[in-house]
Amino acid sequence: MAISPQAWRHWYLRIFPAYWIFLALMTHLPRPQIPGAIPYQDKWLHLLAFGGLAFLGLRFRQSWKAPTGAGLRWKAAIVLVAYASLDELTQQFVGRQTALLDWLANVTGIVIVLIMTHHLERRRAGSAGRSVESAPNRP
Repeated sequence: MAISPQAWRHWYLRIFPAYWIFLALMTHLPRPQIPGAIPYQDKWLHLLAFGGLAFLGLRFRQSWKAPTGAGLRWKAAIVLVAYASLDELTQQFVGRQTALLDWLANVTGIVIVLIMTHHLERRRAGSAGRSVESAPNRP
C-alpha cells in the first residue's frame, strides 16, 4: 500500500514543527547524570539531531511545492546555524554547559544534510534531463 504524496505533505507539515519544539525542549532540560559516559559520544547525537532538523526543514518547505534551490539552502543554513548558536548559548541558563564542540557538531550536521540534499537533487534533475534527451525520436 503506497502512501499518497498528499499524505507525505501533511506528515512533514506536522513533524517539522513538532521535532523542532522537541529538540529545543531536550536541549534545555538539565543534563542527565550518566555514570561512565563517553565524553565525545554526544557529538554524534548533536550531528544527527541538527542534521535531522535540516532535512525535515527542507522537506517541510518542499511540501509547499516551493522551489528548493541553492538560495533556499543558504537561507536554511543561516537560520539553522543561528538557531544552533542560540540553542548552545541559552543552555547555560538552565544548568547545562555552552560548548563550542557541541555547536560545531550541530553546524556540521546541518551543512552535511544541506550539501547532500543539494547534490542528490542535482543528480536527480540531471538524470531526468538525460532520460528525456536520450529518448529516441519517434515519428
